[in-house]
Amino acid sequence: MINRLSVLILSVLCSALQAQTSSAESDIRAARRASNDAIRNHDIATFSASLSADLIVISGDGTFIPSRQAYIDLFVQDFADPRSIRFERIPDKVEISATGLLAAEHGHWIGTRPDGSRVIGGTYLAMWRAIGRRWTIRSELFVTLQ
Repeated sequence: MINRLSVLILSVLCSALQAQTSSAESDIRAARRASNDAIRNHDIATFSASLSADLIVISGDGTFIPSRQAYIDLFVQDFADPRSIRFERIPDKVEISATGLLAAEHGHWIGTRPDGSRVIGGTYLAMWRAIGRRWTIRSELFVTLQ
């Protein structure tokens, strides 16, 4: 009897953890879609909403972008230039930490000209952090491969 009860409790706990992980992954993927849409629509407020206050980024050429504001400023400049390359990040995999407080998003990114021609791309890794029920990007690392 104790064995069956232990198995039942363990099954319930595993199901709850899996549901929490699926929800977190869905939330992160939705936040990434909103960020990509914001870039496409030149919506700096929505783009900025997904970035944590202590964000750091390493761009595709290895340039260190030390702050959230510096990253936002780069996008403001890009949005002002009708000829600038537009970037999109496409998640391939999202992994949630055992604590449920951090996540790793692995994917590929592309840069296209305003005419739609692809000019650059590569892979990326983003670290997401849960603050309450909201996920924000803590860091991003981009590697240019094309």
